[in-house]
Amino acid sequence: MWEGSYGKEPFDLRLTALRLLASMDKVLVFTLVGTLLLGGGYYMKNVLMRPAKQYGVTSVYRVEYLVEEQKDIGVVYINEMSWNTYVHSQEFLDAVMKHMEINGSYMDSNWMDQITAEQVSESLTAYLASDLRVPSTTVITDFEAMSLFIARAVEQTMTEEFPGWVKEVCDIRVIDAPETAEEVTADVRPGRAFALSAVLSFFFTVIILLLKETGDDNIWLPSTIRMRYGVKVAGSLESPGLVENLRYLYEGKKRVAVCGVQSETDPAGILASLREKCGDGLEEWFAVPSPILCPESCRVLREAEGILLAVQAGAHGGKQLEYCLEYLGQQDCHVTAVILWNADERLIKAYYFGSRAAGGNSPAD
Repeated sequence: MWEGSYGKEPFDLRLTALRLLASMDKVLVFTLVGTLLLGGGYYMKNVLMRPAKQYGVTSVYRVEYLVEEQKDIGVVYINEMSWNTYVHSQEFLDAVMKHMEINGSYMDSNWMDQITAEQVSESLTAYLASDLRVPSTTVITDFEAMSLFIARAVEQTMTEEFPGWVKEVCDIRVIDAPETAEEVTADVRPGRAFALSAVLSFFFTVIILLLKETGDDNIWLPSTIRMRYGVKVAGSLESPGLVENLRYLYEGKKRVAVCGVQSETDPAGILASLREKCGDGLEEWFAVPSPILCPESCRVLREAEGILLAVQAGAHGGKQLEYCLEYLGQQDCHVTAVILWNADERLIKAYYFGSRAAGGNSPAD
């Protein structure tokens, strides 16, 4: 009974590398597509469809903490997260809205009455520099005048109300209050985005192809059949030792059945090619349909003196060959040898003889 060792053969790095090189056109195509999708999406979102201009005002403050010595500031200071919590609190926003209402009474603008506390909260952000006593607030809106108007109300709230809310703070004053709002420039880098997209696309394409190669049951080399399925291999049609292998393996056997594995394999065509390759000695050899296609062919195979099983290279033929060998074993049809048909001879030469052989300079030529 046939016993296989499918999946137990060692990982073939050389074959995998050659297969990846052979698929380099696919790698380049998918890399290009990924670059266009990812990088193009970034470019469209941040350049072609970027939002309207925004204007920002950054106010810088000096905070005096209630400490006896400078070294104690590290204990009582307000960190950046806490500053943001304070400036987005309802108490702080109510105070800002109150100052805006008072300041707006001296101005003639219709949009001031439409500003809500939620809009103020969304536009306001607090930062803390390396100096723990120098926080800052930034207000960003779609209008220059609105950003400056809200920033002035935030400054008043920070300097007037805030010191009374936090006992560790005794005084806050503004040390930098811009007179105008500046346009906010987005950090858009399409060149880097396209480069990163290309690298990521290439990386994931190679990973997917590697997983596909290691997971598929394709057969590319004659040696794979011997290591994986434990049967003798005559080689491929262009193997230098094919003729001698067939003479040795089928010495003394006249009636030899040539049988394909896959249903699409043409055993008559295979036999004709072998007769052309080997010359005399194959007169009584005959073609038999694949047992996968015609299970009744086992009756003819049992009467043959030898069996040559032909498996198509690639074509996910591994599992089909495994099934065929198992079925023939149960039918007492003893396979003498297997031949790898329609093999990629360029790949085989590159695998055994190096890259020069792949170009046509191998000893086999």
